[in-house]
Amino acid sequence: MTPGLHLALRYAAVLVLLLSLTMCGRAPLAELPPLPTEPSRDTVPAAVSPRAVQEVLNARCVVCHACYDAPCQLVLTDPEGLARGASKQAVYRSERLSAAPTTRLFTDAKSTVGWRSLGFFSVTEPGDDGTTTLMQSMLQLGIAHLFPAGEKLPTAVGLDIGRELSCPAPDEFADYAREHPLGGMPYGTAPLSRTELETLGTWLAAGAPHEDSPPAVPRSVASQVTHWESFLNGPSLKERVVARYLYEHWFQAHLFFDDLVAGPFFQIVRSRTPPDQPVDEIATRRPYDAPGVDTFWYRLRPVTGTIVHKTHTLYALSRERQARLASLFLADDWEPTRFPSYQPEQASNPFVTYAEVPARARYQYMLDDAQYFVMSFIRGPVCRGQIATNVIQDHFFVAFLDPDHDISITDPRFLASSKEDLSLPAEHLSRLSPSELVLQYRGAQRSYLERRNDAYQSAAPAGPALDWIWDGDDKNTNALLTVFRHEDNATVIRGWQGGWPKTAWVIDYPLFERIYYDLVAGFDVFGSAAHEAATRLYMDHLRMQSENNFLSFLPPQHRESIHASWYIGATRSLDYRWADELRDAEGPTRVSFQASGDVKVQLFEQILEENSAVAGPPDPLNRCKHGDCDRPETTTLERQTEAALRKLSAVRGPWVQTLPEVTRLRVRSADQAAAWTLVRNIDHDNVAYMFGEQKRIAPENDTLTIRRGYLGSYPNFAFDVPLDELDQFSASLQGITGPEAFSTTASRWGVRRTSERFWPVMDWFADDFRDRSPREAGLFDLGRYQNR
Repeated sequence: MTPGLHLALRYAAVLVLLLSLTMCGRAPLAELPPLPTEPSRDTVPAAVSPRAVQEVLNARCVVCHACYDAPCQLVLTDPEGLARGASKQAVYRSERLSAAPTTRLFTDAKSTVGWRSLGFFSVTEPGDDGTTTLMQSMLQLGIAHLFPAGEKLPTAVGLDIGRELSCPAPDEFADYAREHPLGGMPYGTAPLSRTELETLGTWLAAGAPHEDSPPAVPRSVASQVTHWESFLNGPSLKERVVARYLYEHWFQAHLFFDDLVAGPFFQIVRSRTPPDQPVDEIATRRPYDAPGVDTFWYRLRPVTGTIVHKTHTLYALSRERQARLASLFLADDWEPTRFPSYQPEQASNPFVTYAEVPARARYQYMLDDAQYFVMSFIRGPVCRGQIATNVIQDHFFVAFLDPDHDISITDPRFLASSKEDLSLPAEHLSRLSPSELVLQYRGAQRSYLERRNDAYQSAAPAGPALDWIWDGDDKNTNALLTVFRHEDNATVIRGWQGGWPKTAWVIDYPLFERIYYDLVAGFDVFGSAAHEAATRLYMDHLRMQSENNFLSFLPPQHRESIHASWYIGATRSLDYRWADELRDAEGPTRVSFQASGDVKVQLFEQILEENSAVAGPPDPLNRCKHGDCDRPETTTLERQTEAALRKLSAVRGPWVQTLPEVTRLRVRSADQAAAWTLVRNIDHDNVAYMFGEQKRIAPENDTLTIRRGYLGSYPNFAFDVPLDELDQFSASLQGITGPEAFSTTASRWGVRRTSERFWPVMDWFADDFRDRSPREAGLFDLGRYQNR
C-alpha cells in the first residue's frame, strides 16, 4: 500500500467515524476520533517540517492565539510560545488588588523550566496516558463535534472576549471535554481541512519538533543593525540621555529599515551583553525602571514570530532618520549635567527626567511620527485596550499645535515652572486609589492649567489663528490624523477621513508626552485595578484638555453649547465642571466664520484647505459634496462598488446600529475582487464615566464610515458579495431592523464562522492585505468575529 493511499484510507475512516458521531449525538471521551497521521515520519517529512506546521498554525490558530489576549496565554506566533504552553492565569483581571507577576514571552523566562515555574503547562507533550497531547485532544474534540455548515453557532459556544476560560491542564482534559463538548479546536469555527489535520497530526505524533534557533539576519541587514546599535550606545553623557529617551518611546515599536519593503522587523531592548554577543534582555516592568546593572547596551532584537496586525506598530529607521535625530538632539549646544534618576516619582515624569533636553527637540521628534505615537496609545502589545478606548469617542479628528505657537516650546521658563504639576499616576506603581488620584492630580492640573491660560492670554491676547495648527512643514502627512474606536481597540490613519465627527482634539507638547507616558510607557497590563482606574481617570483630563484646545479656535458664543453636546448627562459631574472652569470660554479667536452654518464643519474645512499639502486625498466616499465623486484612478469594479456604497455612508438610519463595529466586505466580479471595511461609529452621549457605557449611547445617531482596504485589526463579521448583487445587498442592508433581519442578510451574503467559505475568505483577506501593503500587513485577529 502506498503512503498516499494509506493516508487517504485513514482519513476516510475518520470521516466515517465523524459521520456516525454526528448522527448519534455527542461522542463519549473514550471515542474521540484520532487525528489523521502518517505513522512513519520518514515517509512524509514535509508534513512535519517546522515551516509547514507554522503555516497551518498561522492560518488557523494564530488568528486567535497571539498577544496578551491569547486564550489561556497560549501564544502560537513563535516556537517559543508553543514551548511555553498555556496558563490558567489571565492577563486581564480587572479585580486585581495588586500587580501580578509579568509573563511576557521572550522576556520574563528564558527556558521551558522557567515557564513551568511560572505555572505554564505543555500543550505538545503527552499527558497522563503517555501518548496524547493537550493539543491533539483539543483538535480531536473539535472534529468530534462539527457545527452545521453556514448556521449560527449554538448559544452554548461563548464568544465574549471577557468570558471565563477553563484552560485545562493535560490531566484535566477529560473533565473539560465532558463539561464543554463544543469547546474543541478550532474554537467555534468551520473545521480544519484534511491536509491541515494531517500536518498537525503527523507533527504532534512525531513529538512536535521545532527549529532550535531562528534564521540568521542577512548580512546586509546586520550591518544596518550594527550601525544603529553603535548610534544608540554612544559613550558620552549626552548620547546616553538621548538614547534613554528614544528607548522609552520605541520599546514597543516594530522597527524596520525603510529600504526593505517587508522587513525584517526589530524591537529595541536593554541587554546585559554588548553588540557582538547574543542579546540577554533585562526584564523590567516598565521601560523607565532601573535596569539593575551598572552597564547595559541597547540592542535591536529580531522579531522572529508571525506578524499579527494588532501589535504591528511600525517605526522606520534609515540614515536620513539617524541624521534627523542627531540634528534634533545632538547638534545643539545643550549639555546635560546628570544622568536622569530611575526613581519612579521622577522617571515616570518625562518633564522632570528629560528637563535638560530641549523641549522643541522632544516635541518635533514626536510630531515627525505622530501617527506612530498616537497609534501606540491604543494599539500594540496590550491588545485589549479598554483603558485607552472607553475614554474616547468612536470617531474624531486630531491636529497638533505648531511648535512656534506652543507656549511650552516658545517659553522654556513655562515648562520648567510646570514640570512638577505634570506628574503622572504611574509613579505610584499600582498603589494609588482613585480617590487619591482626584485629590493629588486634580489640584496639580488646576495649577498647571491656570498658569497655562495666563501665559497664552499674555502671549497671544488675540487668540489662536489657523497657522497655530501644525502644517507638517508642508510635507509631513502625520499632521492630521483620524481615530476610529472599535469598542476595546482602535485604528489611527493619516488624513481626516470619514464624515464630519462630533469631536476633535488639538494636542500640544505637554499633552502629547503625558498621553504617551500615561497610556504606554507608564501603563502596566499586569497592574492592579487601582492602576487601571487611575490611568483612565487621568486620561479623562487629558482628553478634555485636548478638546478644549480645539474649542478655543471656535467662536466664543458657540463653545459652551458644543462642549455640552459632547457631555450629555455629564454636565453636572465634577470633572465636567472642573474642566469648564479652566476653559477659556470667552477668549477671542482669529479664525473667521460665516454667520450661518455649522461652525465646526467650517473650521474643519478651513484647516483642510490651509493644510492641503499634507491633508491627504479627499474622502469622496464619505464626504461627497457635488454628486460626481468617482476617483479616476480606480478600477471599474471599484467605481461601481463605491457608487453603490456611497448610498450607505451618506445616510443615517436604524440599520446602522445593527451592524458590527468592523465589517469586512469583499466585492467580486468574474475576474476581479476588492475589499472594503465598514466601520460603525457608535454615538455616545458622553465618555466621561468608566462604567455603564451602554446606558450612554444614542444609536439613532450612529454613523458609518466606509473605506477601501482594511481598517481595524479585529474584524467582527464579513460579507462576500458578487458585483451584480451589490445593489440588492445595499438595499437589504438598509432594510435591516433588528437581529432577525440581519440574520436573513447574513444567510445570503454573510460569511459565518461555520461557513465552508469562512477560512477561504479569511485567507483571501490576509493575502490581499499582504499584496496591497506588504510592510503594514499582519494577520487579523478573529477572536472578536461575531456569531451573526
